[in-house]
Amino acid sequence: MPVTHQSQRVDWERERARYRELILDKVAGIGVTDVRSRIEFERIITPADWDSGFELYKGAVFGLAHTWSQMLHLRPPNRFDEVDGMYLVGGSTHPGSGLPVIFESARISSRLVLEDLGVSAGASEDPADESSYAGAA
Repeated sequence: MPVTHQSQRVDWERERARYRELILDKVAGIGVTDVRSRIEFERIITPADWDSGFELYKGAVFGLAHTWSQMLHLRPPNRFDEVDGMYLVGGSTHPGSGLPVIFESARISSRLVLEDLGVSAGASEDPADESSYAGAA
């Protein structure tokens, strides 16, 4: 269930049980009936858990923020503007969150590093073109 990141306004120890019930009510509301009696194992992870256990800033699993002002081209660029030779990669940078998009962010940042070092990537921009990969016949 998407929730806010850590903030002073939310006490996750207090809200944990309430959000559990809210989520189970929502699941029942879409037609999955009697879900509470079917639970055999349960683990509730809140932003407080993400913050301390996984070192995600303020427990924000979508990075900086999952708002319109942090979507796609509005996210920080892959080349850090303020420091030469510093590059950003991951769900909080361009182009955004989600594993396929994070992999694209890594590809963009890698290409920028090579470009800035004057190194040719030696591979096609087309991922389907296997002939350009090392070892290809």
